[in-house]
Amino acid sequence: MPNIFLRFLSALFLTLWTAFLVADDWKMENGKLWSRDAKAAVLSKEDATNVLKVVHTGEQDWAISEGKPFPVKPGDAFELNIDAVLQGTGNAGISVVTRDKDGQAVAWSYANKGFKRTEPSGDTSSLATQTSRFGVPRGIVSIEPRIVGSGPSTVRAANFSMRKLPGMNFGPPGAPFVKENKFLKVVFVDNSFSVTDKRTGRTWSGTADYGMGLRDATPRNRGFSIHQLETLRSYTVFVTIEPDSPEFTVEIEHTGPMDGSLTFPAPLTSNPGDRLIVPMNEGISYPVEEKDIKVGRLVAYGGHGICMAFWGQIEDATGAGMAAILETPDDAAIDIRPGKNDLLRINASWDPSMKEFRYPRKIRYVFFDKGGHVAVCKRYRQHAKATGLLVPFAEKAKRIPNIDKLLGAANIWYMDGDKIELAKEMKSLGIDRILWSSGGGAKHLAELNQMKNVLTSRYDIYQDIMDPARFDEVGKHPDWTTEAWPHDINWAAPDGTWRKGWEVTPKDKTKPRIPCAVICDAKAVPYARDRITKELKEKPYTCRFIDTTVAAPWFECYHPDHPMTRSDSRKHKMELLKLIGDLGLVCGSETGHDASVPFCEYYEGMLSLGPYRVPDSGRDMLRIWDEVPPVIERFQVNEKLRLPLWELVYHDCVVAQWYWGDYNNKLPKVWRKRDLFNALYGTPPMYLFNRKGWNENKEKFAESYKTAEPVSRATAYAEMVDHRILSPDRTVQQSVFSNGVTVTVNFGDKPFKLPDGTTLNGDDWKMSNK
Repeated sequence: MPNIFLRFLSALFLTLWTAFLVADDWKMENGKLWSRDAKAAVLSKEDATNVLKVVHTGEQDWAISEGKPFPVKPGDAFELNIDAVLQGTGNAGISVVTRDKDGQAVAWSYANKGFKRTEPSGDTSSLATQTSRFGVPRGIVSIEPRIVGSGPSTVRAANFSMRKLPGMNFGPPGAPFVKENKFLKVVFVDNSFSVTDKRTGRTWSGTADYGMGLRDATPRNRGFSIHQLETLRSYTVFVTIEPDSPEFTVEIEHTGPMDGSLTFPAPLTSNPGDRLIVPMNEGISYPVEEKDIKVGRLVAYGGHGICMAFWGQIEDATGAGMAAILETPDDAAIDIRPGKNDLLRINASWDPSMKEFRYPRKIRYVFFDKGGHVAVCKRYRQHAKATGLLVPFAEKAKRIPNIDKLLGAANIWYMDGDKIELAKEMKSLGIDRILWSSGGGAKHLAELNQMKNVLTSRYDIYQDIMDPARFDEVGKHPDWTTEAWPHDINWAAPDGTWRKGWEVTPKDKTKPRIPCAVICDAKAVPYARDRITKELKEKPYTCRFIDTTVAAPWFECYHPDHPMTRSDSRKHKMELLKLIGDLGLVCGSETGHDASVPFCEYYEGMLSLGPYRVPDSGRDMLRIWDEVPPVIERFQVNEKLRLPLWELVYHDCVVAQWYWGDYNNKLPKVWRKRDLFNALYGTPPMYLFNRKGWNENKEKFAESYKTAEPVSRATAYAEMVDHRILSPDRTVQQSVFSNGVTVTVNFGDKPFKLPDGTTLNGDDWKMSNK
């Protein structure tokens, strides 16, 4: 009896204590500092002003909290407030940790709101008020308000408080919303989403994170409303199912401010044996059981994200699966992360546009009963054609005749001076088709242009601007658009904070790198037109490479004289690339993105998966790696993961190349394997070297060219219509092109008997033409 009585008293006390805490406001009284690197953070208190000050010098994360849980109920709503200012390159803000009944953290930075940043020399005495309003998701029993940050920064903060918002309980969920045709049954209910493919019998389902809840399903036949508890904002959703195909669209509408990103619809749960299809650069696939893919969020609005606006998920065993096409990609992203079953999954994430929702966001879901990654890509090719992105070389060549010289040409970055002698040596060894990227004087270019099948190009850039006041520290790069400083700089925030670009190593190498500013894309084209037209009068280039333009994301700009959304940024970037063609030049850019397919002819870096390149590949270009880093072997040159997604969509429109710091000869131990990828994908090689590197390896360059180049020329104007995995271990693969060319590659080390009865040796390839 005494034990029962004590338990009763304990439960009663806990109930009263919880009710008391939930009813009252909260204020931080004795915040304690935690840092992943304890030596990197110092907390102090300015007694006269009651301001907390954190100085953090490390790269990892830190937090300040009371260390006490605050009991809550699902549906409760709160408002966090703080006065704070941030200085430095790191990030900081307020948020709460949400925990379930077992005390396990569900989200570490729920309802995050970042602090205002000042310039390094800016005033940190004026604190700005930041507010975050949020609701409590289902399954959460406690929260813990915190100040969180990461990276080098100084934060000053005061008056951190939280109050409960009255009258915000959201009540029970609405009725299920159902759309159905002969192929699919689509159901939205509360915060869940499911699709049943009637052909395969599989039901794809998922639950939204962070308490997305369906409400008001009945007033409209086409849609319903949802609440995003993390921001207390409501959205209207319209669902349209196609009458005669296994497809439907989800369109999301909202007006007004937008706090953070919106994740909707819910990510579909994966099954063992599924494979994610991700158009990151050339393309990769991840078995959903993979534990460490080293990527998470990939934007759809820049080359270092997804380069085509879709993702897929297929069953390895059957080829059945689905694809999601982001029909409004300019402010969209995808997140790849494990679900509750520890299997990888993907969801769409919609970002604010100039801190607002601004326009409807739309995603199309397509389901397949067979076909695998090829079916996914061919459906996206239809989308690209319908939206004007698909412009084949045959059409481009009508405007720019020199395009034919590009097709099948090895991209040559030669880092020494004897240009004509080197080009002649290459020709004598059979390296016949050359994209000469290494520039040169007027006389050099004229002589190179007289050589058969040589396209002359040079590096150029219209993004980075260095403060002229710092030229003494870093020197002056001839391609910096210095005349744009400071009036044409991109503002990253309304307060005039300028957007940071490439960091330059100063002459005094003991000091930190100095960042350039980024030019506003709205202002770049006149500078480019002036520079290029003047140069062409002296130097007869036939091609031009524009660095960063599509590798960098579409940038918002808050400058009052030239404000710019991401959609505006994309438009201006494309105007810059179009200018190159208007001047009669073949156009190349870095990494690649399909928004630029109508205006670009080649991409340096599309073949090189961005997260899996060697360290410092953009700076230490000449370094040859004798040993292969694990990330290169595991992902960059792993035929069991890589897929030619780009080629299946755009092979006949744009040439994909390796990156200039990740080229064919960069790692001698996988040089042959890179050549085999070129052969399989129908893409030309890239070589970067100096005179010493050429003299030591000239025969190997010639042999490499004989493997890596022929298919790219033979299929230059042809669509890749199929890509097949022929062996269970995925080491033998085959590509088929619309002009009858078939290429088979054996990446393995053992002979393989092909379907036609012939044998293909290990580490070998063959091409046939029906």
